[in-house]
Amino acid sequence: MSMAGPAKLFHLIRRKARAAVYSNPAYRLLLEQGPVPENLRLSLADPWPGDAEAGQALIASRADLFDDDNPTSSAKKQHLATHGFLRDLRAVGTDAARRKALTLLEDWLLRHDRWQEDSWAPDVLGERLANWILFFDFYSAGASLEFQACLLASMTRQMRHLLRVMPDTLTGPAHLRAIKGLVYAGLGLLEGNKALSLALDLLKRQLAAEILPDGGPISRNPCAQMDMLRNLIDIRASLRAAQMEVPHELTTAIERMVPALKLFRHGDGGLALFNGGSESSGLEMDAVLTLSSARGRVLRRLPQTGYERVTAGRSLLLVDVGAPPPAPYDAAAHAGLLSFEFSVGRERLIVNCGASPEDDPAWRSALAATAAHSTLTLADTNACEVLPDGGIGHRPDSVTAQRYEQDGVHHVEAMHDGYVGPFRVAHHRVLSLTAEGDELFGREALSGTPGRDFTLRWHLHPSVQASLVQGGQAALLRTPSNSGWRLRVDHGGLSLEPSIYCGDGSPRRSLQLRVSGPTYADPTVIGWALTREKKS
Repeated sequence: MSMAGPAKLFHLIRRKARAAVYSNPAYRLLLEQGPVPENLRLSLADPWPGDAEAGQALIASRADLFDDDNPTSSAKKQHLATHGFLRDLRAVGTDAARRKALTLLEDWLLRHDRWQEDSWAPDVLGERLANWILFFDFYSAGASLEFQACLLASMTRQMRHLLRVMPDTLTGPAHLRAIKGLVYAGLGLLEGNKALSLALDLLKRQLAAEILPDGGPISRNPCAQMDMLRNLIDIRASLRAAQMEVPHELTTAIERMVPALKLFRHGDGGLALFNGGSESSGLEMDAVLTLSSARGRVLRRLPQTGYERVTAGRSLLLVDVGAPPPAPYDAAAHAGLLSFEFSVGRERLIVNCGASPEDDPAWRSALAATAAHSTLTLADTNACEVLPDGGIGHRPDSVTAQRYEQDGVHHVEAMHDGYVGPFRVAHHRVLSLTAEGDELFGREALSGTPGRDFTLRWHLHPSVQASLVQGGQAALLRTPSNSGWRLRVDHGGLSLEPSIYCGDGSPRRSLQLRVSGPTYADPTVIGWALTREKKS
């Protein structure tokens, strides 16, 4: 039996044991022991913009949104479970919005005020607790004193439960959401000193473990980096509102993370699609960078996190030159070794396929695969093992990279041995961007056993039109601004095939260019060039 079998069995037994304890009426009585505040000790201001349109849609919807049979996406259910909708209703700001908030809160109390595994998970509970406290002044203005007392009693029970289940096995943004809930509860509720002390201790430990020396996240997920940064900004703001000293570790982390986050940003304002990340909103990015109050130029490279950023003219090249993140930080990691993205101005040309839109193992396997990235695949096999339930199994022993400039041309050279174990073939890639940004050259070298089938892919953004020319030896790419680019290969012919793009969590049809063939005598070299077409 593999190690995964006993681990899963232990997890199942532990999960059932916790459910038996927390769902027991005696546990509810235990959470009710102690004082309950008559009001919050501290009012906090929320700086993030809400979605007034979503708030209006919510006002017009049914009240039974927390029904388990309600057919919504996992992202929507998460938004409801954490009560992120309070920000959207606050953005509307009318009496009708306030009444809707109270109706939804009352509905939640009727359905979920007793422990339930999903709605009382530490990260969900922490975010919900923070939202209840953050928007208390908004919705409580229309609530009776009796209902306010019910809410405060529920907040107190949720805080006490969160104290009992922390620290949990969570990492990344999920762990920070739980910590934020403890911080807000510690500042706003009675008996909060214990919660605040534990939260700040856990925060320092997490920052030390998960933020690398270059400011990047150990998960190597750009979207997770932004989510973590946003939560850190919230925690810092709450401590300042309470006139408390902000830990040095928190201040330093924000200052280091901001330049690292900027590295992943394309000209359209969104993030690159690496290791489970999504584009995210350019407006949200702007808000995060502004509210961070941290200065720092865009970094050219993240040596510990494993990324390179090359700019020339209006062109931007982003390259993944790192190994998969270590467990347990690899839950969303992809097998896109040596993959790259390329954009010009505000237009993306070459992309990766993105992240799974739902918590679905089939989507996870497809979008985390090496073939879903703009890189080379050998024998239709992933460069590292993608586990359907999350995480990376077998991984490469070595991923190396160097960067240099020669005669005005920027070069990123990288190699991985993820295919050496199963196929005895190593992949060596050189990407070279000219000083004007009008030409991107690639050189793929496969060293090792001959007779292995390879496929080299360039996934195109959905806005890019493509057609084969020169009998399949080249492809013409056309962007929405009518800019033309020509991709040429010197090894075999190109094929144009369907692809998929999940930049914002919703699958969109797109195209991919690919060239395939067998490896020959050592080494097999595939040269290619992406060149801007000159306007006549």
